[in-house]
Amino acid sequence: MGSKTTFGPFVLDRERRQLMRGSQAVPVGHRGYTLLETLVDAQGEPVSRETLMEQVWPGTIIEEGSLTVQVSALRRQLGDDAGAVIVTVPRVGYRLVKQPETLPAEVSGPPLIAVLPFANYGNAPEDGYFADGIVDDIITALSRFKTFAVLSRGSTVSLRERGAEVRTAAAELGVRYALEGSVRRVDDKLRVTAQLVDATAGTPLWADRYDGVLADVFSFQDRITQSVAGVIEPAIQKAEIERVRRKPAASVDAYDLYLRALPLVLAPGPEGHVEAIELLGRAAALDPSFALPRAYAALIYETRMSLRVSPLGDRDVETGRELARQALAVGGDDPLVRAICGYVLFRLDNDLSAIEALRSAVRDNPNNVAILTHAAEGVGMYGSLEESIEFHSRAYALSPGSALAYTNLWGLAGSNFALGNYQAAIEWSRRSLATFKDLIYNYVCLAGSYAALDQIEEARAMASRALEINPGLTIKLIEDGAAGKSDPFAAAIVPWLRKIGFPER
Repeated sequence: MGSKTTFGPFVLDRERRQLMRGSQAVPVGHRGYTLLETLVDAQGEPVSRETLMEQVWPGTIIEEGSLTVQVSALRRQLGDDAGAVIVTVPRVGYRLVKQPETLPAEVSGPPLIAVLPFANYGNAPEDGYFADGIVDDIITALSRFKTFAVLSRGSTVSLRERGAEVRTAAAELGVRYALEGSVRRVDDKLRVTAQLVDATAGTPLWADRYDGVLADVFSFQDRITQSVAGVIEPAIQKAEIERVRRKPAASVDAYDLYLRALPLVLAPGPEGHVEAIELLGRAAALDPSFALPRAYAALIYETRMSLRVSPLGDRDVETGRELARQALAVGGDDPLVRAICGYVLFRLDNDLSAIEALRSAVRDNPNNVAILTHAAEGVGMYGSLEESIEFHSRAYALSPGSALAYTNLWGLAGSNFALGNYQAAIEWSRRSLATFKDLIYNYVCLAGSYAALDQIEEARAMASRALEINPGLTIKLIEDGAAGKSDPFAAAIVPWLRKIGFPER
């Protein structure tokens, strides 16, 4: 390595440990120089955060936010004409690329989100503390999600003093999404607004406002945190899926393939299952350490069993089990992976220990809609129907617009039916049908509920609709699917289906 390295208008002078622009030294400081030299020496390869922190702060324990601040400062000092750009590599660290063809916000892989300091429009000093407390709580809640990364508060707090906007955050911090908000106080009332923004385009993806009173300030703060955390993940997931759909097929990576498969996995019907398994298999092959593709592929095999549709091969149950165990082996620290795989293993392997895994996943991230949904389904089939209703209700309340909304509404219907609350089951099934009209479970539940209420004509009409969706559905298939496994809904529905003449085989 020579004593001088040139890139763009800059020269890295290793003997003097300076960054020069022409005859002028660029005041990057000792840490900034060390950081830049480490990235330059990597020759375009990613450098982990741990390596950078050890190089810049040798022998010192520091917060990761200090590195982010140092990178942001270095980006500003290099400017727009550096001939190279420091790119954030999600889940890894940073790299220096010579051509800024890929801006930080467009880096492949799971996205970064920044929770920007909330603006304080109140007059009292405590309003500022309240605003900072909300931001801290939201960051803590979002850090429990593994499908995206959230920057620490130390990485964004300096932006407030400079009045920086969302696009500045995108450029300086390398984020794809930003959450911004404000706190306004009038007498004893508080109003908090929050908005999720596509940081690159500056366009809003979601917004809401919350009203409370000072006397209830702590419970108000908790309510905001839970609501915001619950809605962020589905909103980001939807935006990420749209981003990948616009991306050229030749440039997709493991994360992109996973996102392309996700709508097919979450769809109520089985039509996209074969394509989804192919996409998820490619994702797992590209990144063996990425657990979610295997977890969702395992879920497809369980879903097909629950839908009582034809198997994809001779070893569907075994394949589903193997995929779930592989996913847990590489990603068991992710509560979402534990929730998906716990549910799959409970259903395909009758593994009762998986029920506690579902509950622990909820404890680890009580604001993740997908975790709550899978846990609700698992504990409900285990027989803990009140607990299932609690999880389904929380998931739906957190994000009524998520892709899993119809599932949670159906879950509330099924659990209420198994408890004998037939009118409530009808109401929840109807609401689920308004979200997705072809979910076969709802028609089966409605048929049984009307039969239990002795409304035979309505019951047979719902049964006919279920058979239009799946002409091969029979009582034997329902009983076979539940055989040897906990399924209170299946056990409760069969007598009522027999009452209205549902096909036996």
